[in-house]
Amino acid sequence: MCAATTNVTGFNKSKEDFIWTIKRATSDRKSDAHAELYHCLLKMFIDADTNKDGLVSKASFSKLIDMAASVPRMYGYAPTDADLYKTEGEKDKAMQNMFDSMDLKNTGVVTFDEWYRFCMENIAAKAATIEAHPILDHGNKAEYLQFLKTAVKPGTPEHVEMFWYLTELFTESDSNKDGIITKRAFANIMDKVFETPNKLGLVHPDEGMYEKDEDKKAAFQDALFKADNPVGDEKMTLDEWILFAMEKVFKK
Repeated sequence: MCAATTNVTGFNKSKEDFIWTIKRATSDRKSDAHAELYHCLLKMFIDADTNKDGLVSKASFSKLIDMAASVPRMYGYAPTDADLYKTEGEKDKAMQNMFDSMDLKNTGVVTFDEWYRFCMENIAAKAATIEAHPILDHGNKAEYLQFLKTAVKPGTPEHVEMFWYLTELFTESDSNKDGIITKRAFANIMDKVFETPNKLGLVHPDEGMYEKDEDKKAAFQDALFKADNPVGDEKMTLDEWILFAMEKVFKK
């Protein structure tokens, strides 16, 4: 979400994953997506804090807003200054009004908690109007199947969307944040990846994917994990997960 153009270190996302991330970040504040957004907002704030005292002055406030606005603008979700303001005076007035709405303590400066609160309220309102992964989350059975046929083909926009989706599932299951998921986490990630197919009533050729008996389901998933873990170290890396999901789940 933080872009290179803002001089803030952050992540580079496709439009689809950007949408998914901000929706997750605003709906679940314990999620990795929220932690990512939090740090993105913090880095912007620190960059605009010229005195490095934990405060942003009126003089630096416009810079802070410009950094924040540059991110949704990259994806077409925010108008440019030229579209918003006819003159510099009009922009200055808007900045003053925004600053006053944020400066709840009337101190003449903005604190990080005020900046964070303002951003979360506005991002949540915007995120509510945007559909995350329209087909993955909201498409019907036929649309989803058509999406999968293209998503398993590298080089397609659908493949990029699926890649980011699978990557997000992986990072959420990577509890130690070491780039690896364990056999225990594998069961959880498999349940998540089948949420949409289950919702749409799709049946996978491997019946064990839908096993109702928890013990049999665990045994099946254990066998799957071991089959794709030839080293036998009970660990799965991101590339192994992407390959497994594409080949063993979605291509079938």
